Order: sequence, then C-alpha cells, then structure tokens
Amino acid sequence: MKLSARLLLVFVVICFSASAQKAKHPFNVYGFIVYGGYMQNGNQVNASYKELQTYQARFGLMKYDLIYERKMLDFPNGDKANGVVNLHKMDSLAILASQEPAVLVSLDLEEWKRFDTLKTPHRILEAINIFRKTNSRSKIGLYATVPQNTYGYDDKISRYDKWNQAYAGVAAAVDYFSPSLYNYKNTNGEDWKKAAAYSIDACRKYGYPNKKIIPYVTPEVSNKGVTTLLNYDEMLFRLQTLYDLGADGCLIWTSSGTRDANGKKIYIDENSGWFKAVKDFATIHSH
Repeated sequence: MKLSARLLLVFVVICFSASAQKAKHPFNVYGFIVYGGYMQNGNQVNASYKELQTYQARFGLMKYDLIYERKMLDFPNGDKANGVVNLHKMDSLAILASQEPAVLVSLDLEEWKRFDTLKTPHRILEAINIFRKTNSRSKIGLYATVPQNTYGYDDKISRYDKWNQAYAGVAAAVDYFSPSLYNYKNTNGEDWKKAAAYSIDACRKYGYPNKKIIPYVTPEVSNKGVTTLLNYDEMLFRLQTLYDLGADGCLIWTSSGTRDANGKKIYIDENSGWFKAVKDFATIHSH
C-alpha cells in the first residue's frame, strides 16, 4: 500500500472513531420504586421507599423527587378539577427539596383539565412560580404536560401538536422535559417506539436544545384491570430506544399498589426481569 493511501486509511479510521465517540452521550436512570422490597440470595427483603433508594443507588440509579398534587393543592368541595395551590404546603415542599438541590423535582399536576388551554397552563405556571419563590436551586419538571401525554400511539397522534403548542409558556418555565411513555394497553414495542419518537420530537420542537429530555417509563402494564411486569428484553428495548432517540435519561415510576398474580407485593430482582435490564443499562450509560 502506498504511503498516501495508508495515510488516508488512518485518517478515515480516526474520523470514524471520533464520530462514534461523539455519538455516545450520558443517559441517567432515575428511580421512584415503591414496591415491597428486593430479592437477596433467593429471599424477599422488605424495604421502605428510602431503603429502596439506597438499594437502587448500588446499580447506578439516581433518585428524583416526585411530588403528587395532593401534597401541593387543596380541593375545595372535593373538586379535583379546580384544585388550588396551598401556599404553606408548597413552601414546605420547596424548602425540603432545597436541601438536596442536585435531585430533580418532578411536579405531578394532572387533575386540572389539560385541554382547557386558557386556565390550566396559567395554573401550572402559578404552581411552578410559587415553588421557585422559595427554592430557586432545584431543577423542576412536570409529569407529562410538556409535551402532552398521548397515551400511546395511533395514526392521528399529530393532533397533539396544537395542544403542545398551547403549553409553550409552560415549556419555557420548566428546566427539563419528561413526557409520559408508559405501557398503555400492551407491550407492543413498535407502537411504543412510535409514541416515544413523537414525544421526544415534540420536546425538541419547543426550541430549547439545552433542556434535557428525561421521559417517564414504567415496568408495569395494565390491561383489563390486571397488571403485569415487563420482562428483560421488553425493558431493555425501551431503554435502548430512548438512548437511540437522543433522550438524556429516564424517570422510572412504579405504583405502590401493584401486586403479582397471587395478590402479593412485588420484589425487585437484580438478577432477572425488568430490573436486571435497568441495572445492566445503567451500569454502562449512567454518569
């Protein structure tokens, strides 16, 4: 091989290696896991939420501060659609979160009518501003909302474009985006992938390239009142898809009410199933 040809080959290899390295990006996995505990040496170990936070940290999972609206709002006459921010509650929550400013805060404000694009965006902005008045250090996001939850994929998914745009002011106010990418109705990976692609693209359309995209995912699947869990391959597919789509991480959520087929609490297992997939992926990608 002539010298010039060799130099060209070396140059191509260097460029390819640099491009491949550039394609890689940090992907942090955050966990809100509220199951019964975990498996250890074949035995079930009961664990509180805080103990599970410590357990998940061993495998690279970070915690996030998920705040449900019942902790933030009052509901006059029991009307959840017209909840109002409780200033004392919000102030207390903001002070508590400020003690760990590196932990992401995610506000869950679902009960306000999401398609009331006159009132609801203003209510959400009010809640964010009240929180920030006391705590300006924590990074704040919202469960779904920006962009709106599509509840899976269908051929008319683009209809959400107009609602997403109506929340542009809210998108400007949050520090990161976290669309909901739960498993609605089934475990169909291809439909889930289409919904994920739409939602992540919707985040980018807001025009804030420096705001991270950290979607919500869950290992749970509910169909006709029966809840099952994703297996290893199904969970790994979701994590890898989010990574390939350019997401910066994911927020794993589980329900404390989930039970197995025998009505027993769920125990996570680092050696099998969905949690092993999370552990394996987090070990490689988390930073």
